[in-house]
Amino acid sequence: MKVWFLGLLAAAMLLPFSASAETDIVAFPAELSVSFEAVPGRVVLAGNQVLFWSESPTYPSVYFQKANVHRASISNGVLLVELNEPTQVQTGSTNRFSFRLTGTSDTAVIDRWFSQTGGAMTVAPAAASGAAASPAAGGTSALGDAFTYNAEHARRMGSNRKGKLVFTQEGVSWESLDDATQSRTWPYKSIRRFDRSNPYKLVIDTFSDGKYTFNLTTKPIGNEEFSKITDYLAAARAAARQ
Repeated sequence: MKVWFLGLLAAAMLLPFSASAETDIVAFPAELSVSFEAVPGRVVLAGNQVLFWSESPTYPSVYFQKANVHRASISNGVLLVELNEPTQVQTGSTNRFSFRLTGTSDTAVIDRWFSQTGGAMTVAPAAASGAAASPAAGGTSALGDAFTYNAEHARRMGSNRKGKLVFTQEGVSWESLDDATQSRTWPYKSIRRFDRSNPYKLVIDTFSDGKYTFNLTTKPIGNEEFSKITDYLAAARAAARQ
């Protein structure tokens, strides 16, 4: 990391949520969503750099260039940043970051920093908290994609049940084809966590019905799709805290 950027970072650590005209720094406290864990820290926007300064002793800080940002949006107190090219993190590489804002409800300065460089728009304007995302191609919003998977519900007693898992922005549905009484719908506020031991196996740990284990039978949950699903859960948790 460049020495000049470390200097800006040191200054940012002393700032409250603010945008400094002299140093061109925006800094604010946030939590980074990582595999359904919240890593506390501070996001620093400085020059052409985006840094998450981790306060966790087990998770390192992350930074990437503003020029690599494809889209940035804010919804329900969560800043979602999508990159053109993936960047290295502790668990491998990713092109999506989800930050829950923990110290402010004023997102206008974040919006301005991501939206303009030299007066030109570079990314989609951040949506106001609680506002609907703008529709994207195909009639879906930036955070409104739905994912459907053929699967089997692996049961401890009796034979497995065949059906479909459907993930939307509102929640998760299990549509049992063998026994309609076994179908379930869980809003994200009813889900404690997801465990994906491999792309073809998913455990949904719910507050209401316990753990459900599903084996995907035709296609896996890819990293990008799983990342979007985790964003849905993070956004629901942020909304529940408000």
